[in-house]
Amino acid sequence: MYAQLKSLEQKLDELIRLTHNLRGENFALRQKLVLAENHKQELQKRIDLAANKLEALIERKKETSPA
Repeated sequence: MYAQLKSLEQKLDELIRLTHNLRGENFALRQKLVLAENHKQELQKRIDLAANKLEALIERKKETSPA
């Protein structure tokens, strides 16, 4: 009986340790995800700005080129 309880205690300790580790990893992954989403938004803004500039250049080129 004592051996079974000791084994159960060890398994519970291991489970608690793993749970703490997974919580820490989960927190770190959530932080990385937020950073990645922010980076994605910044890149999308830059892409949109570049596309708008390119469209303006194309429009000006059409206006200045002979028909």
